[in-house]
Amino acid sequence: MVKQGTHHLNFMVAGIVSMVLMLVCLTGFISHAVTGNGINTNVTSNDRIWNLGAINMNYNTYLDNVWNLDFRSASEGFVKEQNMTVTDADTQLLYADISCGTVPDGATLILWLVQGDIAKSIDVTNLSEPLKYPLNEFENGKIHVRLQVNGVENTVSEIRIQ
Repeated sequence: MVKQGTHHLNFMVAGIVSMVLMLVCLTGFISHAVTGNGINTNVTSNDRIWNLGAINMNYNTYLDNVWNLDFRSASEGFVKEQNMTVTDADTQLLYADISCGTVPDGATLILWLVQGDIAKSIDVTNLSEPLKYPLNEFENGKIHVRLQVNGVENTVSEIRIQ
């Protein structure tokens, strides 16, 4: 009688080791996210914003320097961000056509423009006409355009720099 070994033993060991490593990484990621260490939630920061909440979105596109965002609802304080480019700060304007379908008492939608040490906020909750904001206090280059959702729902926006 000849003893036969399993040729799948190496694959099974590799699979078990991989599974253990994945669980360790997932546990570390979750504990890191829950404690909030190293996660930037400062809306005035020049760095990328990380949200721990959720947004119920219909669509989010950025084509031909036009940012279209349509969402139903979002966690309180949720920040949606799009990086845009200012090519001539002295003559260009930020155009924002934003309408909030549902605005409960105390709800707001804040538009943030952040570049370097400059952070400007504009309440766009109840715009009666599209916003035209001059960019002459900013420099040419990348600018963070952010929408901070504080309870508004069914919001449609089109934002561009021209």
